[in-house]
Amino acid sequence: MDPHALDALAERLPRGRVTDHHGEVATHARDRWALALLREARGARVPPPAAVVFPQTTEEVAVVLRWACDAGATIVPRAGASGLAGGAEAIKRSVVLDLHRLNRILDLDDLSQTVTVEAGVKGGDLERSIAAKGFTTGHDPESLEISTVGGWVATSSQGAASAGFGGASDLVLGLTAVLPGGEVLRLKPSPRPDTGPDLRRLLAGSEGTLAVITELTLAVSRAPALVWDAFRPHSFESGAALVREAVQCGFHPLVVNLLDDQEAGRMFGAFGHQGPVTLFGFDAAAPAIEARRFELRQLSRDLGGRPVDRELAEHWWDHRHDGVQWYEDVMGPDRALGRGVVADGMGVACLWRRLPLVYEQVRGALFDHAESVGCHLAHPYPTGASLHFSFVLRASTDGEVEDVYRDAWADATAACLDSGGSPAHHGVGLLKAPFMAEELGATGVDILRRVKAAFDPQWLLNPGKLVPRPDGL
Repeated sequence: MDPHALDALAERLPRGRVTDHHGEVATHARDRWALALLREARGARVPPPAAVVFPQTTEEVAVVLRWACDAGATIVPRAGASGLAGGAEAIKRSVVLDLHRLNRILDLDDLSQTVTVEAGVKGGDLERSIAAKGFTTGHDPESLEISTVGGWVATSSQGAASAGFGGASDLVLGLTAVLPGGEVLRLKPSPRPDTGPDLRRLLAGSEGTLAVITELTLAVSRAPALVWDAFRPHSFESGAALVREAVQCGFHPLVVNLLDDQEAGRMFGAFGHQGPVTLFGFDAAAPAIEARRFELRQLSRDLGGRPVDRELAEHWWDHRHDGVQWYEDVMGPDRALGRGVVADGMGVACLWRRLPLVYEQVRGALFDHAESVGCHLAHPYPTGASLHFSFVLRASTDGEVEDVYRDAWADATAACLDSGGSPAHHGVGLLKAPFMAEELGATGVDILRRVKAAFDPQWLLNPGKLVPRPDGL
């Protein structure tokens, strides 16, 4: 990039907003995608951006995007960089737009039960702030402490309590976003937008490819006190049947998690537990809660399950965020499991009728390459659920395990699609973009490209993510 172009950008912004210092650009080159961490470990770093910009207001984001159109500069939005799919990975000679300074909690409306925040607010900071007033968003991803609210919505993320509160996109009532030309889109909060197509939904899940979200108004709820039930199902399939019945029959759990043998063994090995576990968390103050829990225990018995110590559920809840640190230990500089090892996770979604087959096929495809594979069902819906597979790959060297990683993802994705599942749960980024044609079909990908071209005709905003660029761009 022409250094004079960066000088022109710096002149349009307050002092200190733009830097091309080698240390800053190096640390803003990637998110937490396993492949990027693996390459970094063996010395093949992700190409750094040309510069990093730190806007502090929506207006400053608009200045940057107007400049980008004039200069033909590629922009990669970023905040917490907690993604695992390369969605915030820099593109060579791009400019990274770091939003972490947009970190104000602007308003809490306790009557309407809404909170308005800037997109760079971290999830843990938001939860602690509104918890002091007795509220919660209910969105509790494993990466709560390092992920941002804007990142939640941009990737349509799901959290541990999605059974009761929905996903991040379900919480969005209003938003402010900056379009690639610098225009500011302000969508006022509304409990049910019904004036034509919902633009909030269009931007949710767009992963920074259509606009840069700078402000959000989210629904919040009164913070519940959780009470737990835990069951040992006869099998993973019968555990899934229990979850399905609980959701479809109106038991209204706030938290649901079904762990297969491998995941349960890892989590509860110290308790001497063996076999899958199904966990349910309820609001202790909900109407008729004891009657619902009694009926759930009866339903579990009818399906061949038996109650187990609720301490398992409490232990899981207390340690639900530990996986972030474990991943950092394995994939970060310490390489806790040694060289030639990759730890990763794969989220898939499917209808209930397909779920047993999807579970077996994806698990089998991963086991063809992995030394260990575990799975949990954490996001149930009336019509289906998502499964999250965690796996560890091992080879002689970091170079060899990269080939194993690519093969594992290709085979597991093919198994997911062949069995009727969707492999694009929990974000797309660079990792899953090559599979979008199989997921959406040629017509679906063409529609996404048309939407992208309408918002961003120069393909300057996070290109290559979500949907592959058309030839010639």
